[in-house]
This record gives sequence, C-alpha cells and structure tokens, in this order.
Amino acid sequence: MRTPLISRRTALLGLASPTLLPGWALAEYNVDPMARWRAQIEDARRKTIPPPPKGVRELHWNDLSPPGWNPGQILQRLGVRKMSDGDPGARKLEAEIQREWDLAPTVALEVLTPVRMTGYPILLTPGEGLARSILLVPYFGACIHKPSPPANQMVMVSFKSGLPRNMDTTALWVTGRIHVLASPTPYGRVGYTMTEASWLRYPVDKYPLPQYVPLR
Repeated sequence: MRTPLISRRTALLGLASPTLLPGWALAEYNVDPMARWRAQIEDARRKTIPPPPKGVRELHWNDLSPPGWNPGQILQRLGVRKMSDGDPGARKLEAEIQREWDLAPTVALEVLTPVRMTGYPILLTPGEGLARSILLVPYFGACIHKPSPPANQMVMVSFKSGLPRNMDTTALWVTGRIHVLASPTPYGRVGYTMTEASWLRYPVDKYPLPQYVPLR
C-alpha cells in the first residue's frame, strides 16, 4: 500500500505516532517530564517480565545491528529532513532509503543457542489456514508505510506449527535458532532467518511490551 504524498515525509521520519516510531526516530522524539516519569514506571514493570525458558537467550532487536551502524545518519545524508510534504522527489528518496536498508549490515550469531524475540508478524502469502512462515518485525505497523525496516531489523521465520492468520496484529514471543541468511521479500531484503520456530502470544494483559530500542 502506497503512502499518500501529503504524509510521505511524516511516514519516512516516523513521527506520525510515538507508538509507531521506528528505532531511528525514537531517539529524536521529544518527551515531557510526565512522559519520562511514565517511562520510568514502565521500565520498572518491564523488569517483571519472566525470562525465557532455561537454555534460551533473550535477543533484542538492537543486538542484530553492529555497533556504529547509524540509520539516522543515513537519513540525514540522504536529506530526509529537507523534504517537504508533497515533494515530487519523495518516491525517489524512498527508493534510495530502501537500497540503504537492503545493505544494512548483520552480526555473527551463535546458531546453536535458541533465542526468544518479541515482535509482530507480517504475513507473506494470502490464503486460508495457518501461516507457516512470516516476517518478524520489531514494532506494529512496520511494513504499512514504505520503506520497511532495515534488513538487520527483520527476521524470516518458519514455524513448526503455523500461526493463525487472524493474529497478524498480535505481539508474539518467537523462539528458535537464528542465523544470518539474506532473503528477498516484497518488503525488502531480510538479513536473518529463524527455522523450526515456536510462538506464543505475548501476555500484554500482564506485562508491558518491551520498548524498541533505537539503533545508534
């Protein structure tokens, strides 16, 4: 689905809503003192989230990006902030960003150790029945606008037991062995693959969702 030109700059900067901010935009989102206070309370609540099962490591999204890779600097170099709403060059800029995102560097991972990740599913194929493979992305709405997240912030997941298709807006815990393997998708290049994975619905009624930590 294409983003209307009138809101294209907003979509690229991720400033439409703090709940939909990609990582590179969260660092620049201005919060008032009350928001910081609420964030501190949420941080304390997050510490109550149960750890993964024994032998499984918690893997955070920023662990998938090498230190020093800064998508915010890339956006600045490409001139995103200079673009105005309705700019006729917006689509060309989207394509340039997507090329950079497809080249996002990955990191070496311990393949033998299962990991647990928190994210949202993107269904790759239409149809009925269970979805056997998905893209796992770090925040809700990640692929609604273009460009999608960088390659090192998306994981191709195949399940041992499929995922009901009506859970495409549901936060998940996904557990499996992850390794570097580039895959082309309709949403751009994906840098990682997780096979024979299992899933659980994230218990949002009990625990707050982990904040997507900005890439630096």
